[in-house]
Amino acid sequence: MPFSSKTKFSQAKLLPHLMKMGEFMRKGFEHYVQMKAADVELDPDMLGAFIEMQMDQWHPKLSGKHLMDGDTKSAGSRFLAGIIFNYISSSPPEAK
Repeated sequence: MPFSSKTKFSQAKLLPHLMKMGEFMRKGFEHYVQMKAADVELDPDMLGAFIEMQMDQWHPKLSGKHLMDGDTKSAGSRFLAGIIFNYISSSPPEAK
């Protein structure tokens, strides 16, 4: 079906993909915590590369159309890594 101004965009159809992105974000957060515990410093680009590797076999589609090419996966994984870093830096310090 060709795109037209009458094509409807269903937010509900995006929910499974957004949930999957949340899983990748969780994996990225857990990886960051593990690396921090091992005294390994990560920056957002390094964490983004880890998340992108986790996304390797994920090929989301919407109405039969592929949603992510390589560049989009790179940008999406870096976006998730940025959110993780912003969340971590805005969290209150842990009690000792």
